[in-house]
Amino acid sequence: MARKLRYFPSPRALLAFEAAARSSSLTEAGRELNVSRVAVSRQVRQLELQLGFDLFVRGQSHVELTRSGKRLSHVISGAFQSIFDEIDTLTNASTDNLISISTTAGVSTYWLMPVIGKYKRIRPNVNFRLLVAQEIINLVASDVDVAIRYGSGSWPGTVSTLLQPNWVSPLCSRAFLATHGPFKSLADLRHVPLLEYEVAVDPTSSWGAYFHHVGVSGGPPTAMSTYDSFVNFVQAVLDGQGVGLLGPPLMEQFLAAGILVPVLEAPRVQQGSYFLCQPDGATPSQSVREFKDWLLRELTSGDVAVSQGTSPEETGGA
Repeated sequence: MARKLRYFPSPRALLAFEAAARSSSLTEAGRELNVSRVAVSRQVRQLELQLGFDLFVRGQSHVELTRSGKRLSHVISGAFQSIFDEIDTLTNASTDNLISISTTAGVSTYWLMPVIGKYKRIRPNVNFRLLVAQEIINLVASDVDVAIRYGSGSWPGTVSTLLQPNWVSPLCSRAFLATHGPFKSLADLRHVPLLEYEVAVDPTSSWGAYFHHVGVSGGPPTAMSTYDSFVNFVQAVLDGQGVGLLGPPLMEQFLAAGILVPVLEAPRVQQGSYFLCQPDGATPSQSVREFKDWLLRELTSGDVAVSQGTSPEETGGA
């Protein structure tokens, strides 16, 4: 790119050519650019010499594009229009109405996106910037207004408000239960396809740890598939490929609709919790404050707890 810029025509020459091509007049182009006709003619001629071909056939009162001139005019006009449109968009966009959110793929897909859609219907002028990442990110450096994190609720440099704890129990699709069920006990699950999110941060998200936690003994499962993507893991359970350890709040929509069902009456295990976080000491815009308050009303369950610390980093879960 740097080498090509050395041979790039003068922006003034390109502007002069574009204006003259659009009006078919060097005089009109001069009026538009607030320069003389001679100045426009000189710029166009300089461009022709640099390119090595004529752009206009010059008449007494007007100019007419050559074949090469028409092709170049089409490209340059489109490029300038794109630049002007983007500048106009950026100039008129209000950052006060932009809300930056950071969370994981699982949270954004199954919990956050539905409520964002609901909020957009209430506040259509608000825009969102969604950063999806499993790894730790710096909230301040990434210019994030709010984040939904998973864990214990104690992160340095953040103010964290409890949303809901995460629960897991054996869930499957209705079709899977109809084909493989009914099950008399949790021990029966060792003989059907089990699905596991292999990079989960909670030990009880693994089948071995879950069975141990609820007091089920026996050998290893006969069939096990694992996934390093939470979204793929959930999709496999939804598709009826096996039983997965899942639960609310992320799966609440599927449980409420009867798309996912418990394989049997089994103990639910509470894991970590989801928290709404903001950088400590930040001064949020009115749009961010209103969205945060609304989000808390939509996503909280039970009492709200707050904790604070001193370094703006985030950790994710599902």
